[in-house]
Amino acid sequence: MKDYLKKLIERKKKELKEKEERMQKSEDINEVRSLGETLVALRDEINEAEEQLKELEKNDNNDGNDDGEGEGEGDNNRSSATNNGANEGRSANGFNPNAVLNVLGTTQMNNGQARSAEDPRATMEYRTAFQNYIQRGEVNREVLQFEQRADVVGTSGDLGVLLPTTVIQKVITEVEKKYGQLYSRVRKTNLQGGVKYPIGSFDASFCRITETKTSDRQKAGNIKGYVEFSYNIGEIKLARTLLQTILSVEVFEEEFAKVIAKAYIRAMDKEIMVGKSEDGQCEGILTEAAKAESRIPASNIISFTAEEAADWTKWQEKLFAIIPLTMRGLNPEFVMTANTYESNIKTLKDNNNRPLYNETFNPVDGAEICKFKGKDVALVEEDIVKNFNDAADGEVFGMYWVPEEGYAINSNLEFVVMDYFDHDLNQYIKKALVVNDGKILDPKYIYILKKAVRA
Repeated sequence: MKDYLKKLIERKKKELKEKEERMQKSEDINEVRSLGETLVALRDEINEAEEQLKELEKNDNNDGNDDGEGEGEGDNNRSSATNNGANEGRSANGFNPNAVLNVLGTTQMNNGQARSAEDPRATMEYRTAFQNYIQRGEVNREVLQFEQRADVVGTSGDLGVLLPTTVIQKVITEVEKKYGQLYSRVRKTNLQGGVKYPIGSFDASFCRITETKTSDRQKAGNIKGYVEFSYNIGEIKLARTLLQTILSVEVFEEEFAKVIAKAYIRAMDKEIMVGKSEDGQCEGILTEAAKAESRIPASNIISFTAEEAADWTKWQEKLFAIIPLTMRGLNPEFVMTANTYESNIKTLKDNNNRPLYNETFNPVDGAEICKFKGKDVALVEEDIVKNFNDAADGEVFGMYWVPEEGYAINSNLEFVVMDYFDHDLNQYIKKALVVNDGKILDPKYIYILKKAVRA
């Protein structure tokens, strides 16, 4: 029996390692989730088999085999070390929730209950204590965990109570929904801040190797420059009255996650475009474009007069004709206001005065599908870009870009909650804090559209 268990453990550990490597290389969030669940199950099987093996060896030791006990303990310690190594947080390219939740060390939930005590922040005791803290200000220091580490993504020395794992899971689910027209499209990373990452490291290249020529590792190719993410703290003020009447822990967590996710994504949409890094915000694309020595090439800034914007042939000549093939194959998209889309895009006509636009709707919910020349159009508010008809000379009215190649948000979405005293209201206010940053990756995938007024 012991030989069988040892072989089983060895086989499962090998499978665990293969799944871990596959998860690290995956860029598909659905695959990452599936692999994370598989890894949790494999880890549980390994732990169970090791416990059985330990019991068998203990029984043998009780029969007088003292040497076997020492050997068994050594094997178990090595197995424990292996599992601890497997439980380290990991992240894949793009938005990887496993990097946030440390899936390998997260307990599986069944009807809202934790199967084991490995993750104290997933227990009903912690979840209830957190709800009481938010709703009534009760601080259970024996249960709640307070963040005190510094200089780590998602943490800061002045941060407060860590959110339950179940709430973090719900926040991730909410941010994956299409609340943010821009946030939902850009690349999500979970990288160490304060480190310069070559832009080429976010991509890969293909090269041939022979018996006399080998490639030790992928090079950055012709992509120059680097990106460095900072530790910027953002806060979301929470109204206690909004959540204090909810009794159920599950319903409270659902509503709490929605409040955080909605506020977070709304802010990210604006900062992606007009954020100011000197104010501790994400680096805005339009903020960068306005600099004297902007990373965005001057050839990628295109101006349209009112006459040109109303002529579909000018769109072909000035924009679509200059888009390189590498960008065409990445499904670029537009960003503009609803007013610009309705007034200036949907009204384009051919030489026979026939409209070029066809109405398209989502057959499921009836929502209008916004497209221009077959490309998706993300509609944003007027505080992000101007309406074309209202824009002055030189003002931006739109953008044409490949979101995942052009921009990245770096965060692990590890929110914490703390109190502060509002002297104007003379009361304590709850606020959720998160550390993140956003930067332009490769500016060649961003084209800025401006209005030109001829004198």
